[in-house]
Amino acid sequence: MDKCRGFTLIELLVSIAILAVLLGIAAPSFREMTASSELRSVSNELITTLAQARSEAIKRGGRVTVCQSADGASCTVSGGWEQGWIMFTDDTRTTLAAALDVGETLLRQVPATNSNIVITGNMTYVSYGADGQSHLMLGGFLAGQLRVCSTVPGLADTERARLLTINITGRVVVTKPTVTAACA
Repeated sequence: MDKCRGFTLIELLVSIAILAVLLGIAAPSFREMTASSELRSVSNELITTLAQARSEAIKRGGRVTVCQSADGASCTVSGGWEQGWIMFTDDTRTTLAAALDVGETLLRQVPATNSNIVITGNMTYVSYGADGQSHLMLGGFLAGQLRVCSTVPGLADTERARLLTINITGRVVVTKPTVTAACA
């Protein structure tokens, strides 16, 4: 008689058990790697938008503003930057807050980030003048910080957040905070 070749039920169950243990060990580090990658990606997207706005303001010889936006078409002062942001030419500046007015051009729209990312800070907009410096709506200099933070548990404090500092010249300096408070 020919013998049938294959796995027995016991061999199959042992193989599945070993696979489950290996996946259980690998899954947390994969989650941390994914969260770290998301943090880097969102930070880089925001840095790129700010650098592009500064460059466009110099190139166009006029004001370009980046503001947080929940709908991708207007600025908002409530909530955080994780709800998305827009970049636009800002020719009118009729209010103290940033606003995309009729006749101004929407240059870039970034949608909301993953729910694991929180972006807080002391500014709801960053506006660049023709000189490449960051300015308040009424013309004074604008400087501040935005903190991009991942809420995924298990990340080391040094890998949980990036601090984006916009200085008086309009440049963005990125640092990793050594001590990180819980993400809000």
